[in-house]
Amino acid sequence: MASADQGIIREEVEYPSSDGKTQIKGLVWQLPEVASGTVPPRAVFQIVHGMAEHIARYDEFARYLARRGFVVCGEDHVGHGRTAAAADDLGHIPLEGGKDILLADVDGMRRLVDGRYDGCSTPYVLFGHSMGSFIARAYLPRHRPWVDAAILCGTGHPSKATSRLGNALAHLIARFKGERHRSKLLDRMGVGAYGKRIEGARMPLDWLCTDPAVVDAYRADPLCGAMFTVGGYAALTDLTEEVVDFMHAAPGYQVPVLFVSGWDDPVGGDWGKSMLTAAELLRAIGMRDVRTIRYKGMRHEILNEPGRAFAFADIAGWAEARLAARYPEHEGQRHWAEACPTAWQDGEKTRDEVREGCNERAIADALFAQAAQAAQTEEAAS
Repeated sequence: MASADQGIIREEVEYPSSDGKTQIKGLVWQLPEVASGTVPPRAVFQIVHGMAEHIARYDEFARYLARRGFVVCGEDHVGHGRTAAAADDLGHIPLEGGKDILLADVDGMRRLVDGRYDGCSTPYVLFGHSMGSFIARAYLPRHRPWVDAAILCGTGHPSKATSRLGNALAHLIARFKGERHRSKLLDRMGVGAYGKRIEGARMPLDWLCTDPAVVDAYRADPLCGAMFTVGGYAALTDLTEEVVDFMHAAPGYQVPVLFVSGWDDPVGGDWGKSMLTAAELLRAIGMRDVRTIRYKGMRHEILNEPGRAFAFADIAGWAEARLAARYPEHEGQRHWAEACPTAWQDGEKTRDEVREGCNERAIADALFAQAAQAAQTEEAAS
């Protein structure tokens, strides 16, 4: 099923999960001229969503990218969103092999969309947010020939000991109460601790975003916020343990990586220090193009913050610059570089950048008003 809105086609897709019994539900966003083959895409841009949410929450970001020539896609993981067959399935990932199911299903989405552009060597960008960033970090060394650039958003770097402890506890609880049991202890040790780090919070979920409307919408969404089962926590801790190991086990490959984080995101640690540790470890194994951007005043979901337009522009601009450098003769890069040029200039960027002031409401509102006016002018001209 496909729908068109604001000049973008949003298509619902599905394919079999690697678990052998679930149908994975996903979305694809693209311009009509790209969908028809009239104009080549700039690249495939795959979004890997986070814990206890779903891919439709990225609709605004996906439309922004699609207008810049990307074919944007993403799936609802097992135990998430429309993929979950019933409310009781939300938050549940199989205890055994859950990590591998998540990784294989992300690759299934890539293969589904890539199959539509067979023979045209369409570049591929991988974006992961929160739990999705850990999936992306585990995906990179396994499938690095396919990835031309990666963006890791809202990520952290927990210690191996912490991950092993959480995993052992999840398996112990499952032995006595079953893998579908929802443990308040595990939840307090995991996401439950993040709310305590926000001073003056209205509610425990305020760590997600500074905008109360975003937090309230998350709480009201029946597909968001389900407590993970012990099977879900086992898969998550399997992922976090692996992303520490792979940095030492898979040196020698080169993929440009951009880390982005809110300054006040508890997942990234104090002022993004945990995220910076993850970036430094990638550099330590020889990856040459690793950059970080931290946004002061923002929390975990930088794509939903008042100043999200700045994050949108940074992410798209960085990806476009990397693709143009790697594929200067690619038809899609040449077309979109002219039709929708990027303002990104590497010479003006530091390796580890801190953005100040971009989440102030007045600045953000003015920027969105300017963008809306430009879009109306462009539509009237056409």
